[in-house]
Amino acid sequence: MRKVIVHISGDYPDSIVPGKTKAVSSLVDAVRDTFDQHIYSINRGKPSSASLVAGLLRNPLKPGFDLQFSQDEDGVTAIRYEGLPAGLYMKGSLSHLADRIADDMIRRDIKPDIIHAHKLTLEGLIAEKLSRRLECPYALSIQVNTDRKIMKYRPDLLRHYRRIYHGASVVFPFSVTGQRVCDETLGPRQKPTVLLPCTSPEDRIIAPQIVEPVLASVFHLRDLQNKNAAALVKASSGLQKRHEGYAFHLYGGGTKEQEEKIDSLIAEHQATSFVRKGPIPHKDVQAMLNGVCGFAMVSKRETFGMVFLEALLGGCPVVFPRDWAIDGFFDDASFALGVSAKDFPAIEAAMERLVVDQSRLKTELSQWQQTGKLSHFQRESVVSTYKTSMMGAFAGTE
Repeated sequence: MRKVIVHISGDYPDSIVPGKTKAVSSLVDAVRDTFDQHIYSINRGKPSSASLVAGLLRNPLKPGFDLQFSQDEDGVTAIRYEGLPAGLYMKGSLSHLADRIADDMIRRDIKPDIIHAHKLTLEGLIAEKLSRRLECPYALSIQVNTDRKIMKYRPDLLRHYRRIYHGASVVFPFSVTGQRVCDETLGPRQKPTVLLPCTSPEDRIIAPQIVEPVLASVFHLRDLQNKNAAALVKASSGLQKRHEGYAFHLYGGGTKEQEEKIDSLIAEHQATSFVRKGPIPHKDVQAMLNGVCGFAMVSKRETFGMVFLEALLGGCPVVFPRDWAIDGFFDDASFALGVSAKDFPAIEAAMERLVVDQSRLKTELSQWQQTGKLSHFQRESVVSTYKTSMMGAFAGTE
C-alpha cells in the first residue's frame, strides 16, 4: 500500500490564488507516482469588521475567525483563513486552522503517514498540532525568506519553533543559508536534515558558449524593489561606458505602472544599455541564458531562486545575493559570485567580472558540468533525494 503524505503549504497554486510560485507544486507533481498525496493550500485574508468583532467576543485570547474550504482538482483543498496583519493572534489563528483541517481529514477518512509543512514558522505550527491529533510524524521545509523574518520579529514564539524544528522526523532546507539560520537560532538538529534545492523541469545541461557582452535577469516586475532593479540599472550605466557593446536584458512581465518605474530608473541613470524585453516562457529561459555572458539578480531577500540553477545548468555564470538564495552551494566556484544587496560597488564589480572574465568563468562552469558536479541539482536527483528521505522518515516510525 502506498504511503500517504498530507502537504500543508501557503505557496501552492490553487483556485483562490492561482498565480503562486510552482516550487512546491513542482515537487508534489514529481512524486505522484510514488505517494498518495493530499494538499491543503492555505491563504490568509483580512477578516471583515463583523468577523473580527465576533471572533474577539467568542474568545478574546484565541479568536477563531472564519474559514472557507473548497475542493480543487488533483487532491488540493484550498482554504481561505482570516488573520490579522503584523502577526497578531497568529498562533491562535493557525491553531484554529489546524483543528479545522484535522476535522476535514477525519471526515474524509484521510489517514496520513506523514504531514509535510512547507515552512517552519507558519505551516509548522499547523503540522505539529495535526501530528499530535492524528498520531503521525511530520516533516518540515525551511524557506529562509519567510522563516528568518518571522523568527526575527516573533521572539515570543521561538520556544515553539525550537520544539517544532527538533521534533520533525526530517527537515528539508531549500538552501545552505536556511539550515544555517535555523541551526544558529534554534540549535543543531539530531534527526535527519537534508538539503533539498528547488526543482525545475527546465534542468538541461547546456555547454557554455562565448558570446557578446550581454547580461540578463529574469523576474516579474512587481518584484522590482526586492530584486534590486535600481542597482542593476545603475551598474549598467557605469558598465556601458567601459565596455563597447555592453547591454543588459531584463525579462519579465508587469503592469504598465511597473514598466514605467523601470523606464524611470533607466532615464534617471541614462542607462541606454538597459532594455526591458517583456515576459519570456519558462521553457525558453535556459536557451536565452545560454546566449548571454552572465545572469545577475541581487535580491534583498531570496529563499532560493530556481533561475540561478537554471542558469548554471544552462552554461551561464551568475551573480547572486550573499546570505540568500544559492549561497553555500558554490563557495569554491568562480562562476557563482555572491555579493551583498546593500553593497552597490560590489554589485557593479561582480557584474563587470561576468563580462571581462567570461571565458575563464565559463571554462570552470563547463568543467563542473562535464564532471557531474551539477547533476545533483537536476530534477531527477532532487526528486530521488526527497523520496529516499521520506521513506527513511516512514521507516523510523514503524
